[in-house]
Amino acid sequence: MATFKQVRQTFLYHQLLKFWGNMVKNFDYDCCDNDFFDVVYNNFDHDKAVELIEVAYTEKELDKMRNVKCRNRRLDFADTLDDVFCALWNNEEGRDKCRAVLDAIREYLEADCEVSDEDFVERRFSELVRILKLNELEAELLLFAYVRDQTCFSWPLHIRDRDKPLYYAMALDRSFDEVSRAMSPQSRLLKFSLLDSDYDFSNSTLGGFMDGTSDEAIAHRFYTRSKEKETLPWEFFGELASKDGEMLKRMIAASGGKCNILLYGAPGTGKTSFAHSLAKELDRAVCEIRQGDEDGRNMESEARMVGIQVCNSQESASDCLMIVDEADELLRGSSCGFSLFGIEVGGGKTTEKGVMNTILDEMKIPAVWITNTYPGQMDESVRRRFDYSICFERLNHTQRIAIWRNQIAQLGLEAVIPEAKIEEYAMRYETSAGGISTVLANVKRLNPSADKVNDLILTLMKPYCKLLGVKAGMGFLPAKDYSLTGLNIKGKVTLEKVVKAARNYLDADFGLDAEDKPRMNILLFGPPGTGKTEFVKYLGKVLDRKVVVVKGSDLLDKYVGESEKNIAQAFRRAESEHAILFFDEVDGLLQDRGNASHSWEITQVNELLQQMENFDGVMVAATNFSKNLDPATMRRFTFKLEFGYLDDAGKKSFFERMFKTSLSKAEFDELRLLRNLAPGDFRTVRQELFYLGDDVTNLDRIAALKEECSVKKDTPESSPVGFGG
Repeated sequence: MATFKQVRQTFLYHQLLKFWGNMVKNFDYDCCDNDFFDVVYNNFDHDKAVELIEVAYTEKELDKMRNVKCRNRRLDFADTLDDVFCALWNNEEGRDKCRAVLDAIREYLEADCEVSDEDFVERRFSELVRILKLNELEAELLLFAYVRDQTCFSWPLHIRDRDKPLYYAMALDRSFDEVSRAMSPQSRLLKFSLLDSDYDFSNSTLGGFMDGTSDEAIAHRFYTRSKEKETLPWEFFGELASKDGEMLKRMIAASGGKCNILLYGAPGTGKTSFAHSLAKELDRAVCEIRQGDEDGRNMESEARMVGIQVCNSQESASDCLMIVDEADELLRGSSCGFSLFGIEVGGGKTTEKGVMNTILDEMKIPAVWITNTYPGQMDESVRRRFDYSICFERLNHTQRIAIWRNQIAQLGLEAVIPEAKIEEYAMRYETSAGGISTVLANVKRLNPSADKVNDLILTLMKPYCKLLGVKAGMGFLPAKDYSLTGLNIKGKVTLEKVVKAARNYLDADFGLDAEDKPRMNILLFGPPGTGKTEFVKYLGKVLDRKVVVVKGSDLLDKYVGESEKNIAQAFRRAESEHAILFFDEVDGLLQDRGNASHSWEITQVNELLQQMENFDGVMVAATNFSKNLDPATMRRFTFKLEFGYLDDAGKKSFFERMFKTSLSKAEFDELRLLRNLAPGDFRTVRQELFYLGDDVTNLDRIAALKEECSVKKDTPESSPVGFGG
């Protein structure tokens, strides 16, 4: 904290004397803190002050104060001036004379200070008031808070934070009622954190601008305005652009200004890129609310709220689009388990919902708010203030290819990354746009030779995927030696016929006059290891379709309603990628509603059944426990295929194909004795014997298969459920 002698700005000095003089005029209690008189102590001559005191008081009055027993009332001219005036003030009989002496000193100090042209602090503060559109009282309150923060101004006694509005009123020579209203929690000074929760000047919000450590204009401290930023082509967003994007363009054009748009979903799904492309499509400048200060530190939510208000007041509704990225903390409401002004409760920082409601209501320009927050974590009153919202799903294969192409072109890497590799990378790495951009930027920086680029991409992608939990691989493909031969499918419909039916479904052009809405939902059930999953891999390969694999555990969510949204999202993703949708372990999602103990268990089944009815693609579900499925489920499946344990012919076929050997009659007789033998057992044994590395015979292999069978529970499905076509 600076003393008066250290404050060189004339504006600040004059304001300080004014506020201190008002406090001397209006305060009428004992002074408990002699620092209140540092104004005199730091700036006025001791002997001259004594002369003024001796003129104002009689000798009798001075003698009486010299003999007071109480130390903070006993006058001693040998003390420093702050102690001298504290003693004078606390002798109530002579307080008015003390006021007169202090007022005379204040007038002397003001007259002694040279009046100069508008100085640095005055210019900064004037800009602040203009940009933030503060009224006279708000400006005066904020200025007083800044004076207190920058100088030796001290309260005359120790006060509680909640009592500060009363003392602000004294310092401003204003009524308490008008000051308390201007400093209420609903006021702009507190809602936008110009004052902090203790009613002090908010250095985190405004300090860098006022103290000169930042030369940026106040508006540009909080947001940046640009129109030249590189964006993805509008066509890249496909259906999102043609449907949601077209609606947004119409809404913004018709709104005349205010239009709050929410983009939400998982990180890395293209929300920010979409917002920037939308601005370019509208031929509007992007006004992006800053997330960090000039030193790279993250800005507090309060500072970002000020930025939103500044941008809203400065920019035109006709030629800009505000983008509030990473708005998670701003949009979470205190009623969702969080509290006011960033206090961490329940795992996150938030803003009070009333603040956000006011901001959203007072928007004058179109704004896009981007968040990874679940809608359920936002207060309902905040959510309903958005004019339009879009949930962003994970990137599909087609979008990843487009991002690879776009980034390669932007970085000029076309010569070293051939087109054939792009599809491979998009298939292998289901990462976000940010991951692709990061890896390619490092490839550009490291500048490898053309023959080393592929190895470098693989090297860079491996730790990135591991860090973010992204599975890397070449897709959901069957084993190289996979064959339908030998599988034990019970019933009249063979797997070959099911493959043919699925191909016919995908190739058909169903008109509006079709008798029934066509669907291709396939149920695979039977004991573990009997070939259900491998068949789905095979189906994807022969139909040349990607397989989107979903497990029940991936979709279940602790938030009410979110599991249903996840189910719908899985269907939308598969449909947008023209992929086969494979629900593994579907019994967790399609359990019998008659056994449900919670309402949400029923709504999940209802949602899945509805999606199955309307899905425009091939959906496959697999379970080991078909008896647990809801009875209504069976009607939704076009084919129901039971995979059983291998019969004798199947055992021989799998043994000779997997181990690349022939069985003698005696060996085959030994193999036939094994019960509950499944295709998966052969792969397990093959891997086991391979890693042991010893020479093995067919009898060794049979013994190992016997061991696999012995650890199984004998739980085959006791009754088939029938087959349909």
